[in-house]
Amino acid sequence: MAETETRLHPQAGRPSLEAENALLSALPGAVRKIRSPRPRHALAPGIWLDYQPDAGVGVLAAPEPEGDGVRLQLQDIGTSPWFSLSYGIDLAALRQGRYLGQLLDCSSRGPGRFRICLRYLLAEGFRDVFARDLVVLTGARQEDLVFIPVDAELAAQAQGAEVLYFFEGRSFDVTLHGAEALLI
Repeated sequence: MAETETRLHPQAGRPSLEAENALLSALPGAVRKIRSPRPRHALAPGIWLDYQPDAGVGVLAAPEPEGDGVRLQLQDIGTSPWFSLSYGIDLAALRQGRYLGQLLDCSSRGPGRFRICLRYLLAEGFRDVFARDLVVLTGARQEDLVFIPVDAELAAQAQGAEVLYFFEGRSFDVTLHGAEALLI
C-alpha cells in the first residue's frame, strides 16, 4: 500500500502542474467580458479562445455574474470547423506521467459538449491525441474527470504541449466553474 500512496502523491523534485492549475483557478477573476474577439484571443495569461479567422463566429466570453466561473456563449460558429479553449502545459511534467487528467466543474444553459485534446507541438507541426470520453452537459452543474494517455514517444519529440477543449455544435452556452490538470 505504501508504494501506491507514493505514486499518488507528488514527490520532491518531480515536475508538477502547479503553474497550470494556478492559471486555471485564477481564470474567473482574470477574464473580462468580450464579444467576438479575434482568434487566439488571450482570455487570461496563458489561456486562449480560438477558431478559424474570418469565419463569422459570434461568441460572448464573460465572467459569471456571481464570479463563479467563465461563461462561453457561442451564438453562431459561422463557417469555422472548430472552436476551442486552450492552455499550455509544462512538457517536462508531462513527460513524467502516464496519463493527463482534467477534473472539470461545468454547467450549461441547454445542451453542450466538448472533447479534450492533448496537442504535442512538434518541429514539423502538431499531433493531437483526444480523450476517449466526451464531456456532455445537459444544464445542471456537474463534475467530470477525463483522462488522456501520454504518448511517451510524442512527448519526447515535442517542443511544447497544449490542452484544448474542442466544443461541438453550432451554438452553446457553457460555464466553466473550475478545471484542474492532474498528472498520473
